[in-house]
Amino acid sequence: MQLRFSDFVLDTDTRQLRRGSRPVHLSPKAFQLLELLAERRPSAVSKDTLFTLLWPDTFVVEANLSNLVGEVRAALGDNPRRPRFVRTVHGFGYAFSDKQQSEGTARPQRSDVLYQLVWEHGRATFGEGEHVLGRDPVLEVCLDSSSVSRRHARLHIADGVAMLEDLGSKNGTLVNGERATRAVRLSDRDQIDVGSVRLRFRILAGQPSTETTGSG
Repeated sequence: MQLRFSDFVLDTDTRQLRRGSRPVHLSPKAFQLLELLAERRPSAVSKDTLFTLLWPDTFVVEANLSNLVGEVRAALGDNPRRPRFVRTVHGFGYAFSDKQQSEGTARPQRSDVLYQLVWEHGRATFGEGEHVLGRDPVLEVCLDSSSVSRRHARLHIADGVAMLEDLGSKNGTLVNGERATRAVRLSDRDQIDVGSVRLRFRILAGQPSTETTGSG
């Protein structure tokens, strides 16, 4: 796929960034970061998600991501105070500007996909976006259990990619029996344990809507 923005072309097939006819140097990891942000445009991507995808199974300090963002911005001539391309989403992560045109493979349309969490006393059905799981009754996914923190975990879905991250809960979050220490990518029928509450993640077909029922 070729993504054109301003006078740049990001070619994901040849793994090149070009400005006009001139190649622009990016380290492999910085190119991967730019590709990840561009693929998920205009959605913001959390830092935890970026750490998981860029450095799987490896612990790195937050400065590594900041340095990569700086490298991408320098290559694009982007001003971090007034960014045209790579925008900082404070307290969350980064997003790529939506002002561009694509050639080749079009972005997949996800308007016909629904996502669902099912547990013993309820279910929640929703489209893409950010959904917080917890004991707080105002939440979209309310889990009435003393083992669940008020804001326990966050499910972020964009462009068909579902990522689950624990929000520093007391009793932790598990995906398929493994503790989620960083954002975890979900697949259909994955098992999620939020405290003592067990849920099943489902990917469904249908028209986007929001329907939530729970135990209160």
